[in-house]
Amino acid sequence: MSGPRFRGLRQSGVQIVAILWCGLVLAQPSLQERIDAAPVGTTLLVEAGVYAGPLVLNRALVLIGEPGAEIHGSGSGSVVQVTGNGVTVQGFRITGSGVNLSKDDAGVKVTGDDVTIANNHLDDVLHGIYLKKVRRARIQENTIRGKTSLPPPVRPGSTTIVADAAEVCGAELNINVRGNGIHLWNSEKNLIENNDIAETRDGMYFSFTRHTRVRGNSVHQVRYGLHYMYSDDNTFEGNEFSDNAAGAAIMYSKNLMVRGNRFVANRGLRAYGMLLNSVDMTRLENNELSGNSVGIYLENCNSNVFTGNIIAQNYIGIRLTGSSGENAFSRNRFSGNLHPVELAGQSESNRWAIGRIGNYWQNAGVVDLTGDGVGDVPHREADVLGSVRRPFPLIGLLSGSPGVSILKFGYRHAPLPDTRAITDPAPLSPGYSQP
Repeated sequence: MSGPRFRGLRQSGVQIVAILWCGLVLAQPSLQERIDAAPVGTTLLVEAGVYAGPLVLNRALVLIGEPGAEIHGSGSGSVVQVTGNGVTVQGFRITGSGVNLSKDDAGVKVTGDDVTIANNHLDDVLHGIYLKKVRRARIQENTIRGKTSLPPPVRPGSTTIVADAAEVCGAELNINVRGNGIHLWNSEKNLIENNDIAETRDGMYFSFTRHTRVRGNSVHQVRYGLHYMYSDDNTFEGNEFSDNAAGAAIMYSKNLMVRGNRFVANRGLRAYGMLLNSVDMTRLENNELSGNSVGIYLENCNSNVFTGNIIAQNYIGIRLTGSSGENAFSRNRFSGNLHPVELAGQSESNRWAIGRIGNYWQNAGVVDLTGDGVGDVPHREADVLGSVRRPFPLIGLLSGSPGVSILKFGYRHAPLPDTRAITDPAPLSPGYSQP
């Protein structure tokens, strides 16, 4: 009687190991079967190989992929669905979701609480990680790349790919019908940390999500790095949003902390570092907004505090509408912007100093007789082209011209009638250091 023989087979992307003993063939359980058979609290180490999705995890398990472990979806639905509480999915390459936005197809779709999704590489997925009514999830150290094209067509009644050169690579998926990198809906108390996101529609999408901390993430080459609606009491710190149509579009929300983030090189006809619409009672501090078309845009925003931000080398530093009031600005540094301030209407309730500490304005010519770094004479920053820049875009060609510079210089000393401007009562000198 001979001993066992092992034979490795690979069918439809799934590895099957068969044990042959006296003519009896025993197939190794599929990954879903291993998951279904595991007791609650089990840690499953998944060996290198390609495993077929979709997978469903409906109770507390730890699923860890060893290097080379991949889960491939069928191109329909979500690749991994986490419906149970206390689940961990870690260390996998996850690909091949469906493309149905109405069904929220994703690489990983989560509806359970206390879930950890960490150290995965998600590629060719509609949404990367989708959280729906989730509490206390930890989404950490994932790399997410969106689905950028549809699969090539197949001839009717055949399994053969059409070989036409124009079709063999499939159709490019327009950015507006892609999914989001990390999508949160009606969720709270989550941690989104150190993820890298690109080639999705929006990098991170928040809707009705509260008490969540977002830190250390990098989002680039998407539409909106952060798309944010009706979500209060969240913290964003140390993230970078670059090379997008807008670094962040934050709307209809309050009580946010936005601290130490970089919004850089978000360029285009209507591109912004940060676009804030109907945002109230929020603190934005120590952020960098540089190289954008518009650094910060405020519309219908009230009672916010901007302090210690670098607003540099943008076409427009900050655009402020007349519907925004009771905002306070202090210790911000405006430098290298073609137009430091653009005013669409004017509200006298905005304050450009806090506790007698204003902002730094490049070339302001600060008079500081006391030597404390705070100017003794108010600084007026005029928007001399503001009333004509939007209806006549070509007027922008005059930006930075000697004539406009002379107008600005003159306004600082003798205000011109019908010219919109802000007044900083305590401008800072270049040598000012925060006590």
